[in-house]
Amino acid sequence: MKSLAIVILAAGKGTRMKSDLPKVLHPLLGRPLLGHVLETAQKLRPEKTVVVIGHQAELVRKACDRPGLTFVIQAPQLGTGHAVRQAAKELRHFPGTILVLSGDIPLVSRETLNGLIRAHGRSRAPVTLLSTLLEEPFGYGRIVRDTEGGLLRITEEKDATPTERRIQEVNAGIYCFAADFLFSALPRLSRKNKQREYYLTDLIGMARRADRPVTVFLHGRSEEVLGINDRAELARTSRLLRRQINDDWMRQGVTLQDPETTYIEKDVRIGPDATIGPFTVLAGRTRIGRGCRIDSHCVLENAHLEDGAVAESFTRIRKDRSKNKGDQKSCAAL
Repeated sequence: MKSLAIVILAAGKGTRMKSDLPKVLHPLLGRPLLGHVLETAQKLRPEKTVVVIGHQAELVRKACDRPGLTFVIQAPQLGTGHAVRQAAKELRHFPGTILVLSGDIPLVSRETLNGLIRAHGRSRAPVTLLSTLLEEPFGYGRIVRDTEGGLLRITEEKDATPTERRIQEVNAGIYCFAADFLFSALPRLSRKNKQREYYLTDLIGMARRADRPVTVFLHGRSEEVLGINDRAELARTSRLLRRQINDDWMRQGVTLQDPETTYIEKDVRIGPDATIGPFTVLAGRTRIGRGCRIDSHCVLENAHLEDGAVAESFTRIRKDRSKNKGDQKSCAAL
């Protein structure tokens, strides 16, 4: 596999969230949306990761800064192509594969991204994009194929014809680019569209006009690879991720008496043979020891329980993460 760099697009305001908080900072099970994407990106072990920020840039930088990241500013925000142009300044001499992600796809997995990268490497195409199928594709760029099934172009919703709007295969906004193609094509992007923006998807047409192949990696689980646009989608994503986390803990030997009413954030750790009652919230960096019993309606945030401890119903423990007060052997009910 060629060397890998990652560009994460996190500059937008997210107007459909109707919030003063940037969309990528909205919390999902104890982490901002962007934090989930960064965790997955780091698992790919890229040589460099560039995060493009814009709206409330310093707030996003402060919330998500960590070793190995490079932040660049996109101001004003003139589309996805313009965003990647800003990142290209930090990657100008990078020779390998460039993976472009959005900062609002918290469920995308390392396995899916590795599959996309491998498909890109096998194809030797200048660009490989990830697509998925939607019964109601409104708002997404449509994958327009030629008579032989190959990718012809991507048409954005506002530029699509009535026939193109009926297409159910959509662009997920996740791409692998050969660095040399990307750097040579970005300066040729145009704003001649209804949005007056630089579309990254226009690079597909550039490759086709140059008689270069474009690969489409069709992914079957749309909920994993599509971004979050509003609070309803955020709530649906929270339910999906919560179910994944709960199932994982049960497979590791933890009893959840009612998984549907149990809320466990991503940074929580639980020892085997622990039992967690219904309507329980385990948040922050809570640590539950082996064989602990957490009865119903407990709320534990950054709590540390030693092996065998019991939290009776309606217990609430909330510790400041900045203070280290040691572990707690037992918990009193409110």
